[in-house]
Amino acid sequence: MNQVRYRIRHRTAYTYSGRIDLYHSLAHLRPREDEGQETLAHRIEVIPEPKVRAERRDCFGNITNYFSIEQSHDFLEVIATTTVLRPEHAANLPDSKVAWNDLVVAPSQKDASGVRLANYLLPTPAFPSFASVSGFLAPSLVPGRDTMALVNEVMGRIFNEFDYVPGATETGTPLETVVQQRAGVCQDFSHVMIAALRTIGIPARYVSGYLETQPPPGKAKLQGADASHAWVEAWTPATGWVGFDPTNNLLPTSRHVKICHGRDYFDVQPLKGIFLGTGTQGLHVEVDVERM
Repeated sequence: MNQVRYRIRHRTAYTYSGRIDLYHSLAHLRPREDEGQETLAHRIEVIPEPKVRAERRDCFGNITNYFSIEQSHDFLEVIATTTVLRPEHAANLPDSKVAWNDLVVAPSQKDASGVRLANYLLPTPAFPSFASVSGFLAPSLVPGRDTMALVNEVMGRIFNEFDYVPGATETGTPLETVVQQRAGVCQDFSHVMIAALRTIGIPARYVSGYLETQPPPGKAKLQGADASHAWVEAWTPATGWVGFDPTNNLLPTSRHVKICHGRDYFDVQPLKGIFLGTGTQGLHVEVDVERM
C-alpha cells in the first residue's frame, strides 16, 4: 500500500490588552494512530514556557496535552509541529447490510475500541436537542434504504443545501440557527449531520483534523492558508466507523489527517483554557499542511 507523508505546522497566538497572571490550557493537537495512520514526530512549543506540562489519554482514546503558565504575560504562542504518515486508499462507500429503519443499537454496546456507543447517540452541549434537524432530515427517510446509503445522501444534501460562509457562525452558535440560515463552516455542517443521524439512532461522532488543500493551477500554495478541518464518522455493526466530509461531499482519503474524535466540537477543541487577568484577547491561527 502506498503511503503519504505530511508535515503539519499549527500555530496559535493570543495577544492580550492587559496582563495575564495564570493560564491553564488543554490541547488536542497530536494525531491519533489508528486506521493505518502513524505519527513519526510531534512537538508542541509554548511561549512563555509553562511551569507544568502533562500528557494523558482521554476517554475517547485521544492524546491530550495539558500545560499551565504561572507567570505574568501579555502574549501566548502555541506551535504544534507534526510529521504523519497516511495510507493512500480510494474512497469506497461500504454496504451496511441493514436498512436504517431496521438498525437497532443498544446504548451499552461498544465499538472496537471499547467506547460505549451511547456517547455517540445522545444529545450534547453542541446540540442539546435534535428537534431543529427533523424537518431537514425528513426527505431522506426512505424506508428500506441501506444505512450507509442514507448517511451518504444526508452528507450530499448538506453540501448542496448549505452555504460555506466563514464568519457566519461562532463556536457557540446554536444548531437551530445554523439550520435556519443554511450557512456556516465545517464545524457547523458536521454538527448538523451528527444530530440528524443520531435522531434516527445511527451512532455518529465528530472528527477534528486537517485537509490537504490544493492551490489553483499555476499558483503557489500560500503559507498559513490551510486550516483545521472537521468531518463525521458514522457506525454500523457490519462497517464499523466510516468517515464522511459534508463540507466537501466526499469520503475522507489520505488527504484527511485525523487528530481526535469525540461527541462534538467541544470534546476536541485544538486549544481550550481559562486564564486569570485583565483586558481583552486577540486570536491568530496559522496552519500549513505540506506533502513531503
